[in-house]
Order: sequence, then structure tokens, then C-alpha cells
Amino acid sequence: MKLFSTIIIILAGSCLCAQPSIKVEVSADTIPVGEIVEVTYTIENGDGEFEAPDFGDLPVISGPNTSSSFVYQNGKMSSSQSYTYIFRPIEEGKMIIPEARYKSKNDSMKIAPVEVVVNKYGQRSKAKKSETEITPAKPAREKKKF
Repeated sequence: MKLFSTIIIILAGSCLCAQPSIKVEVSADTIPVGEIVEVTYTIENGDGEFEAPDFGDLPVISGPNTSSSFVYQNGKMSSSQSYTYIFRPIEEGKMIIPEARYKSKNDSMKIAPVEVVVNKYGQRSKAKKSETEITPAKPAREKKKF
């Protein structure tokens, strides 16, 4: 009976620890027109299925580029799956990548939309900068060899 109770406790504990975690990484949140931006979705310890967003007319140049790893160490297993998409916007404005989904056996999770600002300079336009943000350049010091 003790063995049966121990097995139940171990299985219950492993089910509670098996909650997947999802993160989204963006290589830059503001880019100039024509530059690339990478969006990576990483699912850790998940056993479900990633559903990519509908990109519609977004400028996807590559993806999904996938990567996965599985580690079994000291009796514990961990896994990670990554899905990377590369975009090259050709117009100024906000590029919004719609929400993605992750479906597991028990539930479905929504992954929030990602927003990237695309402008001419890859930063806030000069018209919006305040005077305090502009700093004068310091004179360069000349190096001499002796």
C-alpha cells in the first residue's frame, strides 16, 4: 500500500510540474524600413502543439525555423521547442504579428500579439525628440605613437 501511495504522489507531483511556459522574444522593437526582425516563440516543458499566427500579408522572409532540445538529468526531463520567424518590413508604420496559440491535452493558451515599430531611422523620428535628448558630440582625442 505504501508503494502505491508513493507512486500516486510522484505522478501527481510530476503533473503539477509539467505546466508549460511560453515566451516570445523579438530581436528589436523598433527597426528601420528594409531591416530584418526575428520573432521567436519558445515553449518549455510542453507536450502540446504550437499554432502559428495567420501572417496574412506580413513580410515573412523565413520561417518557421525550428529548434528543439530534450534533457534527461537526475531522473527529471525538460524540453524546449523554439519557432523563429524572420520579417523584413518594406513600409513605415506598426507591424503587428497576430496572437498565436498553444494547445495541449488539457487546455489552450493564447500568446499575445507582438508589435514592431518600423520607421525611416529605426528610432523615434527626430520631430518627436525633445531638446534634452540631443547631446552635443565630444571632440575626439587624437592618439599618438611614441
